[in-house]
Amino acid sequence: MMKTLQFLPAAAISILLAAGCSSASRTERSAAVGAATGAIVGGVIGNQSGNPRTGAAIGAAVGGVAGGAYGHSQEQRSVSGGSSSSDDYYLSLMTPDEVDVLRARARASGRSDYRLTDFLTDQERENLRRRDASRREIGR
Repeated sequence: MMKTLQFLPAAAISILLAAGCSSASRTERSAAVGAATGAIVGGVIGNQSGNPRTGAAIGAAVGGVAGGAYGHSQEQRSVSGGSSSSDDYYLSLMTPDEVDVLRARARASGRSDYRLTDFLTDQERENLRRRDASRREIGR
């Protein structure tokens, strides 16, 4: 049991570093935290059967996949599911390249909970409203 517990401080530090890395996406951070947590839990469980390394490896793999899936779902939710009707309105008027610019701004901000439209400037909102008005005029 003591041998298994020797790697716990290093694993805890790994979790803290992974969670605090601002340049990584939410998916990447969640996968890293899941892998580190899975390695700890798997190592402890594996130690009970005499295979702490195998348990840690399996736990890291399962935790990494689960954490990555969770992080990805949270990213998608912040892009679409957590949006209001005005957010949907602006996003529907944007080109894929413009949405990519907002995603880059969001990543650069370091924030983890956001709506993409939080990163639109007032001028950009006005330009999108004009774009919509022009489209409506053409459609008449």
